[in-house]
Parts: sequence; C-alpha cells; structure tokens
Amino acid sequence: MTAWRDRFGTVHAEGRPAGARDERTAERVVGWLERAWASATEAERAALAEEALGSANPVIVREPADPGWARWTWLVVAPDAHAVLLWTNPVFDHADVSRAELTRLAGSDLWTLCLRLPSALRTSYRIAVHTEASPPPWRLAQGRRPVILAAMTVARPDERCPDAVVGSRDTPSSVAAGPYAPPLWPAPVRPAPPAPLRPVAAGGRRKGAAGAGDASPLVELDVPGDSGVDRLWVLAPRSATRTPLLVLFDGDVWRHTVPDLIGRAVAAGVIAPLHVVMVDSGDVDARWGRLGVPGGLVDAVLERVLPRVRAEFDVDPAGDATVVAGQSLGGIAALWALALGEGQVRHAIAQSPSLWRFGMAEPLLAAPGWRSIALQAGTYEGDMLDHARGMHRALHDDDRRAGRRVSLTPFEGGHDWACWRAGLVGPLAEALRPS
Repeated sequence: MTAWRDRFGTVHAEGRPAGARDERTAERVVGWLERAWASATEAERAALAEEALGSANPVIVREPADPGWARWTWLVVAPDAHAVLLWTNPVFDHADVSRAELTRLAGSDLWTLCLRLPSALRTSYRIAVHTEASPPPWRLAQGRRPVILAAMTVARPDERCPDAVVGSRDTPSSVAAGPYAPPLWPAPVRPAPPAPLRPVAAGGRRKGAAGAGDASPLVELDVPGDSGVDRLWVLAPRSATRTPLLVLFDGDVWRHTVPDLIGRAVAAGVIAPLHVVMVDSGDVDARWGRLGVPGGLVDAVLERVLPRVRAEFDVDPAGDATVVAGQSLGGIAALWALALGEGQVRHAIAQSPSLWRFGMAEPLLAAPGWRSIALQAGTYEGDMLDHARGMHRALHDDDRRAGRRVSLTPFEGGHDWACWRAGLVGPLAEALRPS
C-alpha cells in the first residue's frame, strides 16, 4: 500500500481499486421496425424505411406499462457492411458481442437494433461498420478490455445523431438521452445577459474580446512548477468583472466542451458570467501519478494556478467565489483541493469520484474552510455510487459538518463524459447562489 504525505505533513494511505465486478447489460428485444419489416410488402418496406429515416438516432419509446423503461431503436445505413456494432458506454456486453450487433433488414441497406433501457439513461455511444469479408476485430478479441478496445477503436460517432461529446484522448462519441434523463442545466433563474462569451488575451488583466472571428475561444497558459510545466486553458467572459472562478481538472478534455456549455448556460440565465480554468492532466501515467492524490496537481492548483489566474484575470479572489470540479480521479482531486486548500477553494463538485483511492471523510471534516460539496455517481458505475453514499453518510452524521452543504445526486448512466457534461452546470449554479 502506497502512502502519500500532503502539504501539511499528514500521511494518507492509498487504497486499491476493486477487482472484477458484475456489469449490467442491456436486454435486446425485437423492435417495431424489425417486426413490421418481416411481414411487409416491398411498397410497405419503402414506406417503413422513409418513416424510420425521418427520425434521428435513437428513437426512444417509453413502455406504456412501465414508463421507467423504454425501447431504444438505432437505424444505420450501411450498404457495404458485413457487420455493424453498437458500442454503448454503460451496457456493452463484452462477453457476448453478438448482443450489440445490428440486424440487416432483408433486401435493404438498413441495419437496426433495439434495446430495452431505462427512460432516464444518458449514454455516449459509437457505431462500428465492418466492410471486410473477414471477421470484425471485436469478434476476434478475447477478454473484457481487449474486446472493448477492439470495438471502440473502429467505432465512430453516429451520423444520424445530433448530439456528441468529446471524451478522453480527444475521442468524440454520440450522445443519447432518454425522456426522463435530467436536462443539461436547471431552468433559468434570471434574465439572460445580452453579450456572448468570446475570450482571448487582452492588454493588462486578460478579458474576452468582442470580435466573433477569433480563431480560438480560449487563452492557453503554461505555469512552471516543481514537476515541469502545467498547461491551462482559460475561458474569460467578454466584459464581466470580478467574476466567480471554476477550476476543472482534465482540462485537455473539457476545453472541447466548456466554451459551448458555459456560454449557453450564461446566455440562458442559469449562471452569471464566470471565468473557467481547465488544468491539463497529462498522459495516462502522469494522470495516475498526479491526479487524485494529496499532492501533485492539487498542490499545483493551490500554490501556482490560483495565484497566477487571480493575478492575470479579473476574478473574485475569495474562496467562496471559487469552485473546483473533477471527474473520476479528478473528482477525488476536487475533494483534496477542498481538504487542503485552507479556504482558497470553498466549493467542490465531485463527479464519479474515485473514493476507493483514499478515505476522504476525515480529511474533509478536519478542514474548516469549505462550504459545499456536490457528489454525483452513476447507477452503472459498479461500487462508485456505494462509495459516494458511504462518504455522504459519514459527512452528514458528523457534527463537524454543521453549517456546510453536502449533497449526493445519483444519475442513470455510467463512467461517461456525457453524464458529467449534463451534471456540471446545476451544482455549479447552486454553489454560486448567494446564501
């Protein structure tokens, strides 16, 4: 077991991830299109194809007898395909990939698949079209991780789906959400501001520029440190002054999503204009070594990133106006920033935090400077939701938490950037709401 010494000299023992776990899979069913196609005439099939192709993927229909569940139907046009596969983030059955392979509708270029899934589910997904006569790579691979990687490597976003999200290693995926899935943010609480966000560097303190033709909406900074240079991307509002500040780990992923997500949330009046700092977590080895531990990138944020950003951008330097957020290893890093920040950061959003790595209740209860924690975890994430519930209970049951907010929001989904994108703005608005 590895031990880590934090910036105050306290030693923390690192745990290990749980072993193999039972994973939920989807129930495959015969969909409406496949059923109707089997007995239809040629003219009827032409009408069915026109109707089906008139809707985006997937078509989701709640079950009348149990509206908590729905039939999710995908349709792919692939005239040269020998096999077509649907990879979905939380329910891909690596032990039987045939359950995720689409069926070709007789006499056509259309392939379809229908799954029974929760009406509240949100998932990223990709489509693999195999055009060679040889077996597709996902049938040849053996074992959980090789099968999943074989499917993901050859799969691409769905051309018939209007929504997409960029995940790790700049990989885009399509996004599907059931009718009961939570929206990207809650309803607006005030009138929308007139000015959009268009940030670039300007003289003196940095602000967003008014020009709409800027090549990049982000300011990129390098912050030297003891372990080399940490790269940041900063989103700055065009005209607002002394704004709140959001710090996000895994900035190399969030830089693709944040300008649109935050810009639309501000324009809708859900949140006031704010600065967003996105911290690069590096490659896989660097991420494991520096993210989610009581040191590493947490120390970099507290000792170098926050002073640099507060000096160069027009942000409110108060800890109560500062929120740190992260996902997975970044989720537990956000909690460490609260526990070790001495009030520099007073709010954390921890999405699917890797709580197996360290026990966080005691370090947080011993730290007096924070005000709120928003925990989120998915029903398709194995033990993560149980770990989050345990920490939520430990914080709530201790008198040292008095006067501080701790919430836990389960979501129907997996370890998925689509779910984290959807869950970010709501708790951000809550953290920054005047008390």
